[in-house]
Amino acid sequence: MKFKQLCLVLFLYIASFCVQDTSKGAAIATNSTDGPQGQREVRTTAYAGSRHGTAKNANGSHLKAGDLNSAAADWSRFPVGTKFNICGTHKTYVVDDYGPALVGTNKIDLYVPSRQEMHHWGVRKVTINIIEPGSYERSLALLKPRKRLPYVRRMVKVLEEKV
Repeated sequence: MKFKQLCLVLFLYIASFCVQDTSKGAAIATNSTDGPQGQREVRTTAYAGSRHGTAKNANGSHLKAGDLNSAAADWSRFPVGTKFNICGTHKTYVVDDYGPALVGTNKIDLYVPSRQEMHHWGVRKVTINIIEPGSYERSLALLKPRKRLPYVRRMVKVLEEKV
């Protein structure tokens, strides 16, 4: 029992360094070409690559795990290239993937290299700090060739309004 209490105290101590203004949906700064900036509370889940070969992102590049990790999000909310860290951890992520379950949501999927890590992470509500905003224009350019998919059409429609 003491170990759990110690872990909780340590977690709260680390989390106290990530302070955010959560006054009923505080606005996040944006401009017409760049994505959101500042801090934001999001729901996260972890995802692992395919059991059959190397996992790839929306660009066809390999998903990253290590110093800089891959993440998937709705590109109309978190455009491709958005770099962020999760408060209370030492992990940095870059949005380089998307998925149909993320469109229209305030969720981010975090890439992890193993199914064990995926199950360990589960679903967590976290505060992220956006280090570098992504580009709505680049997101739109990458998505336009894939407009035949309904969920991509929804992202493209929102992106076209922002650009």
